[in-house]
Amino acid sequence: MRRRGWLIAGQTLLGAALLVALVLIVDLRAVGETLGQARWGYVLLAAGLAIVSTLIRASRWRLVLRPVARVPGLDVWLISLASSLISFLIPLRTGELARALFLKQRNRIPISAALPTVAVDRSLDLLTVLVVGATGAASGLRVEGALRTPLLLGAALFVGFAAFVLLAILSQDRMMAIADRLLPRTLGSSIRDRILGVLRGLMIGFTTLGRQPRALFPLIALSFAATLIDSAVIYVLFLSLGSVVPPLIVLTGYALFAITFLVPSAPGYVGSMEAFGSLIFGALGAGATSAASMVVIFHALNAVLLGLGGGLAIWALGLRPQAAFQSVMVAEPPLPSPAPEPQPAAK
Repeated sequence: MRRRGWLIAGQTLLGAALLVALVLIVDLRAVGETLGQARWGYVLLAAGLAIVSTLIRASRWRLVLRPVARVPGLDVWLISLASSLISFLIPLRTGELARALFLKQRNRIPISAALPTVAVDRSLDLLTVLVVGATGAASGLRVEGALRTPLLLGAALFVGFAAFVLLAILSQDRMMAIADRLLPRTLGSSIRDRILGVLRGLMIGFTTLGRQPRALFPLIALSFAATLIDSAVIYVLFLSLGSVVPPLIVLTGYALFAITFLVPSAPGYVGSMEAFGSLIFGALGAGATSAASMVVIFHALNAVLLGLGGGLAIWALGLRPQAAFQSVMVAEPPLPSPAPEPQPAAK
């Protein structure tokens, strides 16, 4: 618990530093004037699209969960909303653990069985984001500054991720043996076992899908639909400010923007969201003032939607907010079971 407290404090300082850097670079008066001209009808449209995106992702996770247990769609959606709020307020990858914990409390599914499904679900998001980013890198999109390097790195990461998924499906034991040899012994047995356990859980999830190839198509289709809708949210928010940004810039910018959420951030992503979003969309040609203004609205919209949706979800799930947050902060994820893939629950 103390270690996580120090991590949050460090991430808060980082967010504050990024926010100060943004204030020094961006013309706040121009941003304020741009925000004052925002058309709120477009903002409401963006909010509606964001809600649709949560429904699509909940449907995808429900499909991933199907080999483990049959979970009602409403439960999956509520758990996703509640865990998203926790991840937003405590960005220590707590959202993944929260999903497994809430699923256990609500549907009595063991955490060791739920965590691999969460890992696969998150990996599908990463896969689609990398595909979109690699497409932007290969399209000849003109990028100002040194942003082309992250685009090319994203393309390389996509190739590596695709190779990992393929090897996980075809040769799980060999991959685990290689990982065991590559992990330094100096990490200690506890950390090594935890890393290897998470890796095995991820492989179990992909192996389960690999044995049911027909199940991959709806999952990938839902993933791309959610990514396109998230990009549409940003496009509509630019429209609300009177800026018409080419769709290719929005798609590529969203892909890069989404990857930055892997960077440790302050609670509520204060500072990091504004700094990274302004840098990325500004460098892609959306304009520094328009990019900074869009990110401010995007951040505020996310805070409102996650606060209302996540809070109502925690209440609907029968959880007390304080207990929900404490359970996630105190709990340590168990090692995913090395046993064969979970069997479907009896109907």
